[in-house]
Amino acid sequence: MNAPVTLVEAQTDALLRRLTREQESASRRLLDAAAEQARTIVERARVEARARMRLARDEARQLVERGVAERNAALETAARQREQAALRQWLDTAWQALPSALVAAWDDPARRRAWCEAACGVARRTLLEDGTYIVEAEPPGLELALEVARECLAARDLQSAAVTGLGPGLRLRRGLATVDATLPGLLASRERIEAEMLAELDALLAAPQEPGS
Repeated sequence: MNAPVTLVEAQTDALLRRLTREQESASRRLLDAAAEQARTIVERARVEARARMRLARDEARQLVERGVAERNAALETAARQREQAALRQWLDTAWQALPSALVAAWDDPARRRAWCEAACGVARRTLLEDGTYIVEAEPPGLELALEVARECLAARDLQSAAVTGLGPGLRLRRGLATVDATLPGLLASRERIEAEMLAELDALLAAPQEPGS
């Protein structure tokens, strides 16, 4: 065998083997890179999928919570409207019954005296002008109104005037000022009276209940 030819063949074989090894190494690197890239893509997809799932879950929970809140708000509004309607009906009923209740109070001697005493108490605090007190009432109640006025006002200048058609109650005058404790005078401010009735209702509801009541 010719030595140079043998050497060249050996070198050629070595080059081919090295080329084969380099190709295999490059292929492995490419495969490894592709596999790593695939793993990265899969992991990123998993992370994004988990994020989307969390977002969807949070949105669903928020939707449910919003729906529950809106439902509760609607129920509270409806309950408040029913309560206000019931309260309005109670006030209207009480207002309609008030005139007859006041008439009954004036017809009762003890309550009529208390009515006159209350009116005289207001007059003592508010009718500060000089002059004669004038007590006005219908004849059936004028005598008692005058008696109470003498006791409560301690005034030497005291006159009475019978006013037919005045109705239950009395009026007290001094100078240009007047305390109107007649039925129309007492019921002149419905808003104030309803506020007082609501305050009384609140106090009644807040009071401790007796056992068995």
